[in-house]
Amino acid sequence: MSEYLDILKEEVKLVEAALREFLDTKIDSAAKLSSWHKQYYENIKEYMTRGGKRLRPILVVVGFKAIKENVDIDHLYRAACSVEILHNGSLLHDDLIDHDETRRGGRTFHATYRDISSERGESKTVAFDYGMTMAILGGDSLINLGAEAITAAKLDADVGMLCQHYYQFAYSNLVDGVLLEMNMITDEDSTSEMYLQMVRMKTAVLFDRSLMMGAAMARANESQLQALMEFGIKVGQAFQVQDDILGSFGDEKKTGKSTSGDIREGKKTMLVFETYDKATPERREEFDALYGKEGMSEEEVDKVRSIFRDMGSLKACQELMDHLLTTGQASLDKAEPALNPKYKSFLIEMSNFLIQRDY
Repeated sequence: MSEYLDILKEEVKLVEAALREFLDTKIDSAAKLSSWHKQYYENIKEYMTRGGKRLRPILVVVGFKAIKENVDIDHLYRAACSVEILHNGSLLHDDLIDHDETRRGGRTFHATYRDISSERGESKTVAFDYGMTMAILGGDSLINLGAEAITAAKLDADVGMLCQHYYQFAYSNLVDGVLLEMNMITDEDSTSEMYLQMVRMKTAVLFDRSLMMGAAMARANESQLQALMEFGIKVGQAFQVQDDILGSFGDEKKTGKSTSGDIREGKKTMLVFETYDKATPERREEFDALYGKEGMSEEEVDKVRSIFRDMGSLKACQELMDHLLTTGQASLDKAEPALNPKYKSFLIEMSNFLIQRDY
């Protein structure tokens, strides 16, 4: 654990420095256009650098070092920042879709620009539309900046093209995953298998493509790429199942978000699908009458949690999460030649932490 934490601390520092440096170059370039452009990119930088685990760029770097520990690419960390920028672009749009007002202790992008409009004395309607417009542009800017980070890394042509392919694959899957998730809300035929596919597309894709991007820069072979991909998929799915559990049973002081939100919104999580699989017709009717009900009381929210427990849904999700984790970890053994033991161990420790976390 000590070595894991030492590596993590060092890699976070290097990723953070590369991210700030890259964003600063964009701010400097924007300043030549106008002070307004400069402020826009400064707000993007502030949004990105106010927090976050930097998990995805670290996976890029560790994917590289699992194949080749000695870094011989001048801009590995700049290229690694691409997936963090893409992730934040999706978050910025998610904030808008979900009408969230805060992210990591600060104002969301649309809220920031709505405030700017209001301070100019514009009406609520104008301010709302302005904030929404700027958030759409902000997310678009970040998604493009992520691709720019790969180009700016000045990789060998074949490696750079492959990394751009992984980036585009991840972005395409993110969008299709969100579309699938939105459809599942009203699709009565949705299944747990569809849910895991959605999670694979929306969440896990940035785990496996980050690892594969780093490994590709180290010129990994197909066996090594496949092992890292399988690890990323399974651990990414387990990560989301843990998120589902925390979304209903977590400690709000630790998670920083409501633990009744999923229940009040009627969000279809793995807890819900396990309940559908296990409930009698009577219990299913009771559950459907409560879940996502408008104006739910705290007592009704607690009743839903009790159903999750009583039906064995919570336990089943925990077992599924553990199965996905162990299956993913075992996939690392399939790589030939074997992965660097130091960084293979790091991936095991990191995945254990992600699935056992309480925030």
